[in-house]
Amino acid sequence: MFPLLAEAAGDAGPSPAPVPAYHEAMAGDAEAQERVGRYYLDLYVKSGIRLHFDDALGWFRKSARQGSFVAMGDIIRARLDGKREDRDVAEANEWLQRLHERARVETGYAGRLALLHASGELGAVDKPRAYFFCLLQRMTGLVPSEVGKLQAQLKAELKPDQVAQAEKDAYDWWEDRNKPARPVVVTGGKGEGNSDDGTKNEGLIDTSKKAQELAAKNRQENERRIKPLGKEGKYILPGVDDLEKRKK
Repeated sequence: MFPLLAEAAGDAGPSPAPVPAYHEAMAGDAEAQERVGRYYLDLYVKSGIRLHFDDALGWFRKSARQGSFVAMGDIIRARLDGKREDRDVAEANEWLQRLHERARVETGYAGRLALLHASGELGAVDKPRAYFFCLLQRMTGLVPSEVGKLQAQLKAELKPDQVAQAEKDAYDWWEDRNKPARPVVVTGGKGEGNSDDGTKNEGLIDTSKKAQELAAKNRQENERRIKPLGKEGKYILPGVDDLEKRKK
């Protein structure tokens, strides 16, 4: 006997689950929009009704356009891992490229791009580019088996100079996006941290609270030590005599 018929004594049975966070999604909340998209995608898996899939993609796109990396991943999976009729490499690649531009390697986009470049689904087969993305995926520490196999295969097929260039490109890409910011190069007299030609050496910026407080204190001290001279508004630093008087 069907469950609802068994409840005919008065209980109509469970009602359809409400759409989660719908009002928040309608108000423009990106996280809520992604949740609504997943709701409709789950319905599509259960029902097979294409309209549910279209609703899911619509909400995912709204969220992704606001910068949601989760929603971008949802679109990519829906377009690459679902039914054959739902596959859309062009749209998947659009969001894969956005993740690449934002260096969101933790999403696994690099491995997917490696497979697409190797298969030629993005145009001509591009093995050096595929190897480059294999390397980026490898550096995350999470390598799907098919990406690991592809990397080994490509390394055996590519010329040594192609392998070396791809490795250099991957190294440079990673370094450019993961090193801390560097200070602006300034010119001035010789002193601590300055080279012989008066150019300040580059180094890592210490952004700790203690370092910021020390920098503010130094700026205040420098401003206090500079005295105005006459109506022309020129400035001089205090001499030794001034410092001696100040000590007394």
